Amino acid sequence: MTEGPRSTPLRALHQLAGARLVDFAGWELPVQFAGIQVEHRIVRESVGLFDVSHMGRVSVRGAGAATFLDRLLPYDIQRLTTGRMAYTVLCNDAGGAVDDLAVYHLAADHYLLVINAARSVVDLAWIRSHQLRTAVPDVTIIESVGEAMIAVQGPDAEALVAGAVSPETRDLGFFCCLRTTSAYGDLLVSRSGYTGEDGFEIICPAQTVADLWTNLCAGGGRPAGLAARDTLRLEAGLCLYGNELSEQTTPLEAGLGWTLALDKGTEFPGRDALRHQRQAGVERRLVGLRLLAKGIPRAHQIVQKEGRAVGEVTSGTHSPVLNHGIAMAYVETGLAEAGQQLEISSRGRSLAAEVVALPFVPSRAKRRGKKKTSEEGGTRT
Repeated sequence: MTEGPRSTPLRALHQLAGARLVDFAGWELPVQFAGIQVEHRIVRESVGLFDVSHMGRVSVRGAGAATFLDRLLPYDIQRLTTGRMAYTVLCNDAGGAVDDLAVYHLAADHYLLVINAARSVVDLAWIRSHQLRTAVPDVTIIESVGEAMIAVQGPDAEALVAGAVSPETRDLGFFCCLRTTSAYGDLLVSRSGYTGEDGFEIICPAQTVADLWTNLCAGGGRPAGLAARDTLRLEAGLCLYGNELSEQTTPLEAGLGWTLALDKGTEFPGRDALRHQRQAGVERRLVGLRLLAKGIPRAHQIVQKEGRAVGEVTSGTHSPVLNHGIAMAYVETGLAEAGQQLEISSRGRSLAAEVVALPFVPSRAKRRGKKKTSEEGGTRT
């Protein structure tokens, strides 16, 4: 008998709020509440709440934790001080992306990996197999359970989280994290996001998340679903695993070279392949495309130059903020510079498009004057 999708601890509240629930990566999650356009603008203009309890969480502990992660990830883990987090890519031996993830440094011998739900089984198997390969002593790898996770995103996120959780979150820097005790139990709060807005993620006990969600809503937060999360991250130019990233795609092709410490002294999966690709240059690059004609680009549509196929769309939508079609696509490197005029083949039509710099919509963190470091990126769905 086939089992149905798993439910998050917030499912009942989502139903009461009129959410349309769908099966996503084996989880029953809200795709929308009031509507995609409404929820998108709520996040851009005030503050939205996302249930991201489905995301995988892997705890790496022990005196050998830092050494092990340095041999697993292309990021220079020695640079990650306690209380900070980083965005990076888990690579296979050929340099392809097994997953993209966030790594938190919680204590001297304690790290947390937040991974994509759709890749959690693959990731955990790869991580454990690499533990056997490296044989680093005193490392314990445990998949976290019994927790829930909420993303609070938007220009009013700081005020909402400070009032509902703890005033100390106001002083939390971008891509920093802290542990705090509250009325909802022991929480892990981080400041990052997947929308291009200021925001926070809150990991809390499953038993208390309904109370936390209810109080965040009472404080002005509005529920938002997966559909708005996708249009928001696309406007922000952030990669989605399975679209912009795959085991056949490298971080260098995806424009994520800043996540790689290819010259660190430690071996890690894919280092030699990525070094070679860096030296030889990539044959294709991920770019942003702005439609110059009416239409909505979609994943897998062919990108052309004067009738010749030169790439493929990975993600596309109508931008609620810009009010025209936008897409991310892989194209030949020689056509990847901003200003290039291309076409997207869509249902028998050829839609004129222009290569533009990412992100499509400027990051709210930048607009607030916060300095972005090379550790920062986006967390995922």
